Amino acid sequence: MNLNKKGFTLVELLSVIVILSVIVLIATNAVVPMADSAKKQVLAMEANSLVKAAQTLYIQENSTNSKCYTYDEIIESGLIEKNDDSYTGSISIEVGEDGNYSYKIWLSNGQYTINGVTPDVTSDDVEASAENASTTCSAN
Repeated sequence: MNLNKKGFTLVELLSVIVILSVIVLIATNAVVPMADSAKKQVLAMEANSLVKAAQTLYIQENSTNSKCYTYDEIIESGLIEKNDDSYTGSISIEVGEDGNYSYKIWLSNGQYTINGVTPDVTSDDVEASAENASTTCSAN
C-alpha cells in the first residue's frame, strides 16, 4: 500500500495561523496610534488654514471691531474648500485696546476637538472628544 504523503498536517497549518495572528496583532498595535496621530495633525492643519482664511475675510470686510466667523461662513466665502462634512466650529477675532488682534479657534470633526486655542495649532492642542465645537463664538 503506497500512500501519497504530499500536503500539510493539521499541526503545521495551525502553527502558521498562530504565527500570522501574532504578526497581525503586533502590526495593529503599531498602526492604530499612528493613524490617530495623523487625524489630530490633519485637524490642527485645518484649524490653521481656517485662521488664515478668517484673517483674509476680516481684512476684505474692512472690519475694525471684534468679529466671529463660523466654519460655514468661512467656507461660503470661497477662501478655503470644505474638506469634511462633519466639521463644525468658529473663529473669534478680538481687537484689543492697543489695536492688536487676538484669535481663538473652536473646531471639531466629531472625533477630535480644538477648544478655544490661539493660532499655530498643533496636534498637542487637539483633544479626543465626540462633542461638536460650538458654531457660534457667543456660545463660547
